[in-house]
Amino acid sequence: MGWKRVVPITAALICGSLVAANAQERPATAAAAISAKDLTPEQFKALAPDAVIEINGERITKSAFQARNAKAIEEAAKQVQDLRTRLQTQFEARRKTLVEKQKAALAEANTKFEAEVNRLVAADAAAHGPNWEARKKQAAELLHRAENATPTERSALEKQAADLLAPSAR
Repeated sequence: MGWKRVVPITAALICGSLVAANAQERPATAAAAISAKDLTPEQFKALAPDAVIEINGERITKSAFQARNAKAIEEAAKQVQDLRTRLQTQFEARRKTLVEKQKAALAEANTKFEAEVNRLVAADAAAHGPNWEARKKQAAELLHRAENATPTERSALEKQAADLLAPSAR
């Protein structure tokens, strides 16, 4: 009869210890979150995907943390691309405005310059009398011919050119 009592008592003790061990393991596993600030990159890589880590007071699995970070990276890349597109559009608009202003300023400066050149040409023509342009051309031809002429002919041609270029009396 001794054995009849020993076997059930032993079985009860073994079952009780297994139940107690399981009860202790569950809270220990749930409470065994690893602090992220204590992990090195190598240790993080070595963790199982279902390992629980604690980041800023939040408990999350490694795989959920990685998925969340991957999604955040994708969103940040999209935001950067959107920002780049918007800034490029703004840049092109500002550039176009600047180029148009510069073209307008250049056109105005060219108009002023041409007016000044025309004024100076008119003043030069007025100072030298009528047919000034024709006389300048004729004097240039005489000087060109004088380059290949004999010294006597050269003097005569240069004198004629000088007479043509001299201001005429009104």
